[in-house]
Amino acid sequence: MIVAISIAYHYSLLSLARGLGLQTPLAYLALVPPIALGLAWVALRREPSPLPIHDRQLDYIVGIALLALAAGVAFLLPDALTARFWIYRLDLLGLPVFAAGVVALFYGLRSLWALRFPIAFLFLAWPAPYLPLVGDGIRAFVDATSAALTLIAHVIPITEAVPGNDTFFFIHHGEEYFPLSVSSACSGVNGLVGFILIGGALIYLVDGPLVRRFLWLLTGLVLVWSLNIVRIELIFVVATLFGERAAIDVLHPVAGLIVFNLGVIGMLWAVPRFGLRFVRFADARSSPDQWTAPVRRLRGAVGVSVVVVMVLASVNSGYARFEPLVDVPGQARLAPFDVRTARAANWESALVATYEEGKAYFGSASTWERMLYSSTAAASLRSSVPIYVDAINTPDANALAAYGIEACYQFHGFRIESVTKVDIGGGVTAEVIDYHSPRDLVDWSALWWEWPVRAEGQLLYQRIVLFVANGPRAKYAGAADDVPAADVERFTHTNRFLTTLARLLVADHVLKVAAS
Repeated sequence: MIVAISIAYHYSLLSLARGLGLQTPLAYLALVPPIALGLAWVALRREPSPLPIHDRQLDYIVGIALLALAAGVAFLLPDALTARFWIYRLDLLGLPVFAAGVVALFYGLRSLWALRFPIAFLFLAWPAPYLPLVGDGIRAFVDATSAALTLIAHVIPITEAVPGNDTFFFIHHGEEYFPLSVSSACSGVNGLVGFILIGGALIYLVDGPLVRRFLWLLTGLVLVWSLNIVRIELIFVVATLFGERAAIDVLHPVAGLIVFNLGVIGMLWAVPRFGLRFVRFADARSSPDQWTAPVRRLRGAVGVSVVVVMVLASVNSGYARFEPLVDVPGQARLAPFDVRTARAANWESALVATYEEGKAYFGSASTWERMLYSSTAAASLRSSVPIYVDAINTPDANALAAYGIEACYQFHGFRIESVTKVDIGGGVTAEVIDYHSPRDLVDWSALWWEWPVRAEGQLLYQRIVLFVANGPRAKYAGAADDVPAADVERFTHTNRFLTTLARLLVADHVLKVAAS
């Protein structure tokens, strides 16, 4: 069962492990799978042996249904959401569902019920619920931590707050005078997320009223945050006594781990003080050595799981295409695509318009710009007609979903002739729509894609549209020939040209971001 889960979700689990070295609260999510595995072992130690009554037919019905649901998440959502699938890490939302299906097939529903908490614990590896902590939450914790340090500075005057910037503190060491800042990594959020995971697991290992257990968890969160304040004050003290290098290069890298472990140890010591007690395995109604799964024949379960695992493993490997766009914890890597500076070799561009009316559809913070691109005689990729390029930026992904390209063209009375999906590199799948305007008898072709970008610390969603009028009448040179043919033959050459141009623009943008 463990091998099946590891193979089916190998890339997702590997991406979690790679996040351990990052200075972000989401780095702790890599601890969830091993903690869940430990909880599963504890659950089976506590659970009495299942009764011999067993219904394998029901096991297969539930198990296959869960596997089908996990496969649906893996297959359907990436195409529907594109890069947002990896932003929200919905692959990890399917992980516990798949694990539950495999448990039902291999060990039966009684065992699945016994392992309900460890399997549910796997949902904590899903980053989406923590995103507020990574965004505005970090700013709030930085402010709270800085305010606490400022109050302490009035009592223990070893630091001096910088006027107008309460996240900087000046330190005196001999004749040296240098600032130290309270960054997002020092705000205490990392430790809070770590204790939520570890404390959530420990709640399962203690007996007592549920209210007392949650009070214990809440107290632990307050203690971890308070110890983080102590950690920063110790760094200030060491900086004052021994200098900046001793504080930042020697103490700072290990102090966080030390105070976090002290917080966990302190809360373990406090368990009886909250009227709780650790679970004793001897309380189980049968000996742990006598616990055996009631399933006797695994040939069918193995056959079904092998097929599903191989298919899911292949799909899971394909998620690597999102890496240029989104990093491991689900943060956008790219800066916004700027239509004013984007270039294809030997092409010229000019700003056509900035549309303020787009704010009515995409939000007051949105922008909409249109450029006109024209190839010169020296360009290897050439078109006899100009190409329009639109860029829409908005913090509201739902607005882009509500006002889709295809629905917009249909609303305005255009006749959709062809719709084709194409790969334009960088983990981006674009859509090419060919349509006809009955009013002026003009054929149009548009290639568009959406991706998440980050500007000044804010997550934005961007739609890029390349479109051309009378494409079938134009002449092209240098277009790729590996693009799928359009549903209507006369648009094929136009679609191949737009796809090739989009690939050049995406590659240029990704390289610019990587270089910066």
